[in-house]
Amino acid sequence: MRKNIYVYLCAMLSVGGIILTLNALFLARSGHINQFILWILLICQVVAAIVYGLLINRLHQQVHTDLLTGLCNRRSFYEKLSAGTASFPVSLVFLDIDNFKLINDVYGHLTGDQVLQQFAAILQQNTRKNDIIARWGGEEFALILPSTSAKEALLIAERIRSRVESQVFTNNGIMCKITVSAGIASTAQSAEGANEQLIRIADNALLKAKKQKNTIVADCF
Repeated sequence: MRKNIYVYLCAMLSVGGIILTLNALFLARSGHINQFILWILLICQVVAAIVYGLLINRLHQQVHTDLLTGLCNRRSFYEKLSAGTASFPVSLVFLDIDNFKLINDVYGHLTGDQVLQQFAAILQQNTRKNDIIARWGGEEFALILPSTSAKEALLIAERIRSRVESQVFTNNGIMCKITVSAGIASTAQSAEGANEQLIRIADNALLKAKKQKNTIVADCF
């Protein structure tokens, strides 16, 4: 007569700094213990593969995401611009917070970071689902607006400019007001070097807007 055997297995997995433990108690008949061990090893391999996939996804997010604002970073911006220009007309909006250095100098960098985060939230609240928002660098941001004419892009940029102008930005009791300048470039058709031309025109339009402060300048080709 075969006796019942209780099998207790404990496995620990360490994948990319994530530690998982697996504890299992089985009731097995004598002679079948090896089968249970094989099953546990298989489960461990499956779990390890899942964790590895999660780590790869996390790494991808870190590489393509701006850590402060949670928006796309510059690298992701270039990738999405190449993919997004399939929907014409397409518009590109560059935005720059006016006199941002003064905020850091007067209120400190922590308040400056809060302003950037709150500004990013305004961009998210005043754009559409398919629009792409990126932090270009420092206090500069970029919007990729698929299927959007220059006139439509101007309306979106003006809505953002007006919203920012009326917003009181806060951080631990500190309150400040900011304005934003924007440059817009639009194109109705695909062409060789169109992405580079969009960036160049939007950047030049932004430079013109920044000279006047709290202004939007649009151009198209």
